[in-house]
Amino acid sequence: MRTGDDGEERENWIRAKYEQKLFVAPLKYRDAPIGKQLFRAVMEKDLHSILLLLAHAKKEHINECTENKDKRTDLHLACELKDVVITQILVWYGVDVKARDVNGNTALYHARRAGSQECMDVLLQHGCPGDGCSMTPSLSRKSLRASLGRTESRLPH
Repeated sequence: MRTGDDGEERENWIRAKYEQKLFVAPLKYRDAPIGKQLFRAVMEKDLHSILLLLAHAKKEHINECTENKDKRTDLHLACELKDVVITQILVWYGVDVKARDVNGNTALYHARRAGSQECMDVLLQHGCPGDGCSMTPSLSRKSLRASLGRTESRLPH
């Protein structure tokens, strides 16, 4: 049977472990923003660093966009690199699978473009929009002709 002191000690240990992260190894670069470090680690496919950074990260760090003009997230990059392990880990840590880059493309678009069916499967299983592509997709000649044909049939003759 546990006493009140045991319960309090256990609660303090849990707080130290999960809230204060006292048992997590320190970051190598404490002055650099976690989001930037995470993006670089994904780019380098450095799984050890990714896991350490995610242990220290908050949700906003995980969903940070790059500072460059394309506004890709870590997930967009992982899918471009066809790295299903990193893709899955980012999803488990709460990355926004619906995030879109500057062109309106989700990570699914980048996975499809890279030819990674495994990344696509992970994204679809976790709610990534099935369209995955730009909010303003370009129409092919065939679909444009089909649209025009439907419009013409509704016009009075």
